[in-house]
Amino acid sequence: MLVEREEHLNQFAERLDRLAEGAGGTVVVSGPVASGRTRLFRSFLSDVAERSAPGRDLAGTLVLTATGSPATGLLPFGLLTPVLTALRLQPDLLYEIESCVDAPLADGVLKPEAVSLAHRVAEAVLALAVERPVVLAVDDAQDGDELSLECLAYMARRLVAARMLLAVAVRTGIGHRGPVHAALLHEGIGRGLRLAPLSERGVTTLVADRLGRSAADRGAADFFAVTAGNCLLVNAVIEDHVARTGGLPLQRGTRLAVGEAYGRAVLACLDRGGADARRVAEVLAVLGGDKSAAMLADLAGVDKRGLFDALESLEEVGLLNGRAFRHPIARSTVLARLTTADRAEVHLRAAAHVQRNEGLVDEVVDHFLAAGEVRDQASVSLLQCVAEQALIADDVERATRCLRLAAAHCADERQRAAIVGRLASVVWRSSTTAVAQNHLKVLIEAMCDGILPDSQVPAVLRYLLWHGRVDEAVEAMSCLYGGGSTAEEVDSLQWWLRHCYPPLAERMPPRPDNVDEAAPATPGTAGAGRAMAAQLIRGLLAGDDPEEVAIIAQQVLQSCALGEDTIESLATALISLTYVDRLDLAQPWCDELVERAHERRAPTWAAVLGAVRADIALRAGDLAGAVRFGREALETMPAHNWGTNIGLVRAPLIVAHTRMDEYEEAAEQLRQPLPDGMFESRFGLHYLFARGQYYQAVDRPYAALTDFRACGDLLTKWGMDVSGIVAWRSAAAQCHLALGEPDQSRALAEAQLARSPRMSRSAGLALRVLATTAPPAQRVPLLEAAVDAFVRCGARFHLARALLDLGNTHHDLGDDEKARMTIRQAQRVAKECRARRLEREVPLQRVAEEETTMRRWEQPAGELSDAERRVATLAGLGHTNRQIADKLYVTISTVEQHLTRTYRKLGISRRSDITTVLRLQVVQAL
Repeated sequence: MLVEREEHLNQFAERLDRLAEGAGGTVVVSGPVASGRTRLFRSFLSDVAERSAPGRDLAGTLVLTATGSPATGLLPFGLLTPVLTALRLQPDLLYEIESCVDAPLADGVLKPEAVSLAHRVAEAVLALAVERPVVLAVDDAQDGDELSLECLAYMARRLVAARMLLAVAVRTGIGHRGPVHAALLHEGIGRGLRLAPLSERGVTTLVADRLGRSAADRGAADFFAVTAGNCLLVNAVIEDHVARTGGLPLQRGTRLAVGEAYGRAVLACLDRGGADARRVAEVLAVLGGDKSAAMLADLAGVDKRGLFDALESLEEVGLLNGRAFRHPIARSTVLARLTTADRAEVHLRAAAHVQRNEGLVDEVVDHFLAAGEVRDQASVSLLQCVAEQALIADDVERATRCLRLAAAHCADERQRAAIVGRLASVVWRSSTTAVAQNHLKVLIEAMCDGILPDSQVPAVLRYLLWHGRVDEAVEAMSCLYGGGSTAEEVDSLQWWLRHCYPPLAERMPPRPDNVDEAAPATPGTAGAGRAMAAQLIRGLLAGDDPEEVAIIAQQVLQSCALGEDTIESLATALISLTYVDRLDLAQPWCDELVERAHERRAPTWAAVLGAVRADIALRAGDLAGAVRFGREALETMPAHNWGTNIGLVRAPLIVAHTRMDEYEEAAEQLRQPLPDGMFESRFGLHYLFARGQYYQAVDRPYAALTDFRACGDLLTKWGMDVSGIVAWRSAAAQCHLALGEPDQSRALAEAQLARSPRMSRSAGLALRVLATTAPPAQRVPLLEAAVDAFVRCGARFHLARALLDLGNTHHDLGDDEKARMTIRQAQRVAKECRARRLEREVPLQRVAEEETTMRRWEQPAGELSDAERRVATLAGLGHTNRQIADKLYVTISTVEQHLTRTYRKLGISRRSDITTVLRLQVVQAL
């Protein structure tokens, strides 16, 4: 079906009428690729054939046809060969034609003898019109050779007195022959017919003819938007739509089905549109249309005028809208036909263009990355620089791509080893396994060959230990003093090993004489952070004052920004704060660092810090929080990526599930496979201690005692028997109690207490065990001291247990008032911790059933003033009124008045209740 071509058919009919009247002429049909020229020609020739039948007005008309192609333009008379074959030319003319085949052109112009020959051939064709009407139809004349086109132009000038109609179709666009087109319309005897793409109405008509009126009404606008009225493209999209939907109308909100047929049509348009247009389309497909005209012209190999002509032609043919492809499949189709090497070449030439014109470095590198190659070492260095800039912006993916490309094309082996080392440190942020699989072998070989920078050797050692490759790590230690490692780096590494992998610290090679003592690091640098972290570890293991340890830890946290050079220092500072019971400092810092790690797109850092956060929550008695943070850490970094560090995250999960009475969940954590080398690390120590607590909770005291004793043996062997790491003696003491061995229990608890700082978590644990082994009358002060220790360090789970023991002890001593007050607080704290088993151990019969029975101290008549609290505290410690008056420099009467108001506000009547009520108020405030 010919749509919007009625006027053109009428023009052809009019010319045929004039031919029937004896007048010749020319009709030149022009239009872009796939505008319907050929179909119009076929319709015209069908009319000619019909009117040439006997008895019609053009009976006996001779019809000659020819069609151009790229091949016909290469041969003299190639376009008109079918016409000449049909003619009976004189022998001498045939001979001249054959003689002219070799060289008809001189400097791109027809030789005079060739022009003369073309004219005589034209005369031979014109002579046929003397006897009868002649119709010569030539399609795609723009692809004709020079001799044929000269012949056609000569005929056009001689058709005034000849009964001959010359119908020529010419494709417009890049490379079409404007002068030939003009010559064919010489002296007004010709008629030019311009074929434009279909309008939207025309597309609607075409779609309605193929798919029905309903489909046209709903989808014609979409068809037009994709094709811009190109007949070939419209029919292709219709074909795709039928193949996809069976020809059903588009439903509201449904996208037009564009697929394989459309892609084939796109390529057909490009192949028929000229080489310049095809190259421009390919450049646009590779780079997009947002590049400068100068770059596009340069890469397509055309001048700016040629570029604009190509863009105009591609837009006219319906492939482009401005500089953008009308449909993504058009671009993907063009790209698919290009080889990988073709696309890479475009990007490399684009990079060269940007560099020549002093463009942005990032744009140059973008083209290198898209090409997947570079061709000189300067480009390798450029990739390294851009990678570092990308890391400053936390664009890990871009940095990784730059370093990977740089490593692949670096010719210098030392530089390549350094690049791979840097690449490994970047990849480590997101996948420790990827480093082990893709980079570690190369780094080990470079280290053994002596070409790996000395500053990167400690990192390789850490990678090996993370994945449990202890023997290889020991071999790597021999490379630590290669001449470039600083004393600070080696010392920091040694203390890090003492903390995380103690057996390896003893196997460090001795410092050579040519390596000086570590000089003070510049404040605020990664080296300074490592040095302070090493100082922290030394202080912890030496039993320094906890407050001093906390101060140094805060210095590390305040002075080190999160990064690959500082993550271990920061983690060490957080862990040190937990060892000295400063959870109040560790928690906010850890929350901030976890958030920052996520912002910096470093899941490995976030996971490790998340595991530390789980341990902080566990030590604080936030059991649900410990589970949540532990699971988030495992979601952030899958278990297979954790290596030996898996103990760091599984330990708090095991203990938290156990204390929450979720034994199956705890057992599931224990069933998971463990990596080699974990029990040669501190992470294995925490795992052992957690497993022992699980065994203890499920009434397997012998198994628990074995694990706790193993922890003690390791800590002693490693020189790390510090109470804040794991309180194994108190845990083992409880096992001995369960086994009916109070003497061994008491000995372990006393040893634990002797090694623990006053008012520390470990001291509280030891005091609680000692209270269990003591007679009831001696338990109260021990348990009260334990409660005070747990309150101070924020250990809520242990606080609930100590309160429960204290309440039961008060009951055993016959003081039911204190028992009720204390057990109620134990119940509240246990519930807040979600320690379900501990909640079940609360003797509910000792707690008032109704809230209205709450003691007045829980609903005080008023807050104690500072003076009243000072007097109450001294009275609770056993001082007489006179002693209090002397200490506070007040009168005895004033002391008595303060005590009277204190009794009223606290709701008590006995002096001995003061300390208990004040302590429980502190507990309630937690």
